[in-house]
Amino acid sequence: MSSKIAGTGERIRRARAARGVSQSALARSAGISRQALGAIESGGYQPGVATALRIARELGESVESLFGESLEISVDATLASGSALQRSRVALARIGGRVIAAPVPPPALELIPAGGIISSIKGSHAVVDSFVSTSEIDSTLLVAGCDPAVTILADWIARRRHPVTLVALGGSSQSALDALARGRAHAAGIHLRDARSGEYNLEAVRRALAHRRAIVVNFARWELGLAMKKENPLGIRGFSDLARPRLRLANREAGSGARIALDAALAENQIDARKIVGYRHELRGHLEVAAAIADDYADVGVTIRVAAEAYGLDFVTIREERYDLAIIEREIESVPVATMLEALNSARFARQVKELCAYDTREMGKIVGRVA
Repeated sequence: MSSKIAGTGERIRRARAARGVSQSALARSAGISRQALGAIESGGYQPGVATALRIARELGESVESLFGESLEISVDATLASGSALQRSRVALARIGGRVIAAPVPPPALELIPAGGIISSIKGSHAVVDSFVSTSEIDSTLLVAGCDPAVTILADWIARRRHPVTLVALGGSSQSALDALARGRAHAAGIHLRDARSGEYNLEAVRRALAHRRAIVVNFARWELGLAMKKENPLGIRGFSDLARPRLRLANREAGSGARIALDAALAENQIDARKIVGYRHELRGHLEVAAAIADDYADVGVTIRVAAEAYGLDFVTIREERYDLAIIEREIESVPVATMLEALNSARFARQVKELCAYDTREMGKIVGRVA
């Protein structure tokens, strides 16, 4: 038995005794059995974040005062990707009963916090020197995808003092679906258009999840198009202009919605991708594409309007797309996912995203499909 967990149990017992609350009464109000509370108080059991929150609320204490010292020295975790190295900084979350270690992005202009550092790796498993408690791991939300607005969602959750911390896993729509299917993310952000039906996302989710039950929730509709330098000095009007010699492209990686749209347009316009400067150089996000153009590493790229405007670029709309979040059904009631869905159903949050990103958020939070 961990001495730190035992300390937590003693603090709970003392706080309960100080308020004259019986073990049975506290267990009932916290929604657990008296035996479970007894195990917690004796140091034999570490409760999950939902139970910890209820106990703290019923005792009139903060979660930190009761559970803040229950830190793990090391955690056995499953790696979210195969590219992690020893001493890599990772976020820690629990999905389907497993602790997932997801790499945090390298710092740009500020240091990125992390839940721990990998001390050893064996295959797809790692031992992580953890900086966070079990309850903090249980309340970490991993959202994979390419939407820059995920940072606005993280800020919204943090400002409302929810116990949940959102960690964004950047990458293509297909890589997000792969992470969801492998149990490495709570939610996958996707904008994948089915070439035959023109429908967004549902068919891609069916293929990726192979009959597992999931819901698909709308986040927003956005404009996909071509970004270019301010005042469009090269006079770029559409995909056909990519046939021009020496025009430099900022390209997204295979599996991204932007790359799929680009490749389809190149085929339609009978343009040889191999002749486009920069086609083979792949970038991992919409903001990266816009930054490459702003920094004069490229002349044009397929991205979304909010990314182009963030860097002061001109933008030619190609089409409107639906960006959804796919979620495995069994995770809907978990604290991290329930907190996210609560935010998506807030009219104030929808209005904030609409104003900051110029997205259409009228269907935000709506379940647009179920997959089984």
